[in-house]
Amino acid sequence: DEQFLTETGAGPLVFLPLLEQLGIVKAIASCGFPGTGQIGDVQSVLAFLALKLTGGKRWSHDSRWNMDRALGLFAGLTVLPKSTTLSTYSYRVTRQENRRLLERLSRLFQDEINEDGEFNLDFKAIPHWGDDSVLERNWSGSRSKAIKSLLALIVQQPASGELAYTNAEIKHCDQSEAVFDFIDFWKQGRGSAPKLLIFDSKFTTYHHLSRINLSPENIKFLTLRRRGKNLIERAEAIPDEQWQRVTLPRAKGKTQRIRVHDGRCALRHYEGEVREVILTDHGRKRPTFLITNDFAMDVRDIVHKYARRWLVEQEIAEQILFFQLNHPSSSIVVKVDFDLTLSLLAHNLYRRLAQHLPGFEQCTVDTINRKFLENGARVSIEGNTVTVHLKKKTHLPILFEVPWMKQTTRLSWMNLNICLLYTSDAADDLA
Repeated sequence: DEQFLTETGAGPLVFLPLLEQLGIVKAIASCGFPGTGQIGDVQSVLAFLALKLTGGKRWSHDSRWNMDRALGLFAGLTVLPKSTTLSTYSYRVTRQENRRLLERLSRLFQDEINEDGEFNLDFKAIPHWGDDSVLERNWSGSRSKAIKSLLALIVQQPASGELAYTNAEIKHCDQSEAVFDFIDFWKQGRGSAPKLLIFDSKFTTYHHLSRINLSPENIKFLTLRRRGKNLIERAEAIPDEQWQRVTLPRAKGKTQRIRVHDGRCALRHYEGEVREVILTDHGRKRPTFLITNDFAMDVRDIVHKYARRWLVEQEIAEQILFFQLNHPSSSIVVKVDFDLTLSLLAHNLYRRLAQHLPGFEQCTVDTINRKFLENGARVSIEGNTVTVHLKKKTHLPILFEVPWMKQTTRLSWMNLNICLLYTSDAADDLA
């Protein structure tokens, strides 16, 4: 039995009941991650996850967290391993182990509100700043230039905001094939193919679009057509009576009326025709050309679904800022791939928590952490029961409306019960 205080490390403890509810720890234990003589595989992975959930700026700054008992408790340890131990461990993790975890997570994070099987796919260039980097140069949209970087595939479920898949082992030679890697992954993990894939014009080739269209699973795609001078001139020559006005919803109850032309066209290296939707009066100087193999979808849904694709870039931006993917400490691909896999898990845990916070469902991970989880606590351990007295915080009453915050939860992997409370005593102790 013992008691201890934590100044800022109480946030990850809030996720412990959710890990039990979703079966995350059992999934980690079944993936074959390496362990050591002193620290098991589950404890090692949870140590990384604890730091991911806090949004720490640099893992090398271990003086900020390596003596925090609350973070150690999250991983089933006394305290977390030092940064050198974590760095050494990450080199031992393979892509196969990461992929197994991603497959299990795809089943645990059930996407009931994504019944349409819709996914946004995008690439992200994660830069490496070392002088001796041997990485390929990839185009970075945020910097408008090619930089030495890791090319990572990130797949998002737009309905829930959760991430479905990541892969930091994409090379130039197989970049256009990445879409089939995700299709195979989803079929293997969920037993069925995705129904609609949404991506930009440079994600894959027209030949691969034809392969998707001819697949027996009847997979639909929605993407931009590469715009050229001839296409723009053809769009400008379309008579006014062949255009229709479409009203689209925007944020805060506002709407926008745009002009839409719905037709068909042929593509080089594509077998058959595709549906082409041309957009004007949408805030851009030149027309936008959308193409899809779905001829039954309402044109309003086509425009709205592609507009939502930009949300995946917001999710990537969140990972860069909060999960610190912009400065990988090594050019070794397997290390960053492990980092990216745990970022997906941490991101989805935050999104699942946000779904239970009225008024904060669409907030960024950083906002959720700052308002609800960046907190201190007094932790009491008596027998097999852990009681966490969180320090008072303005938004804490909203947090305690979350179902698992109102009850004692049995943590099967630690053989402990955890109870989360907030009282004035904790505030007085921490003062």
